Amino acid sequence: MILKDPQVQIAQLIEKYPNLHIEESTDNSVRLLGNIHIYRCANEFTLNKKYDVELVISLAPDTLPIAKDIGNAVDNSFVHRYSNGELCLETGTAIRIRFIDGLDLCAWMNEFVEPYFFSYEYYQRYGEFPFGERPHGCLGTIDTYRELLHCEDPAKLFDLINFAENNTYRGHVPCPCGSGKKLRACHGSYLFPFMTDSRYQAILVTDLSNIHSEILEYEKSRRNHKGRK
Repeated sequence: MILKDPQVQIAQLIEKYPNLHIEESTDNSVRLLGNIHIYRCANEFTLNKKYDVELVISLAPDTLPIAKDIGNAVDNSFVHRYSNGELCLETGTAIRIRFIDGLDLCAWMNEFVEPYFFSYEYYQRYGEFPFGERPHGCLGTIDTYRELLHCEDPAKLFDLINFAENNTYRGHVPCPCGSGKKLRACHGSYLFPFMTDSRYQAILVTDLSNIHSEILEYEKSRRNHKGRK
């Protein structure tokens, strides 16, 4: 995932959100400050409000942009707001795959930042998330693959992911989900990019490594906790 024509994209972003300005620009990143006006309607709920934000746009490849709530519009106790004000917009997997062909800053704002604030305000009013909620950590990553690969069963999902990591795509082989169908007639279309495109493969391999590391860290913490009893 790369940011193509960063100067052009940042100019387009400021044109769309004219109350943003460049606060700092280096060889590695651009930091914008200001407020964004969000007007969105969904589920019979309308949001029409301004938010003070800080956006950090990295110029390095495969580094996601960061959005921060600097006006404290989002409560500090909200589970998807970190203590430094950074917003947990989505899993890195979902954002990287959405922008696999190149990061579009205006689309990122429209599809991730604005819906975040809308979801927060909706949750504050109704006690539920209008578009669902993603867990943090490896559970969030697994949930992302559940949607991407159209598989609800956790055991079958891991069979699919491991198959994608370790095999070459051949549509005539049995689908690893155990359905008895050939791959191309079952989960093949969902697995195909992860088995044939090096960009998708890199994301998958990194995610699996992070999941395994998080599981090992959890097991280590659990053993230490039991040892102190």
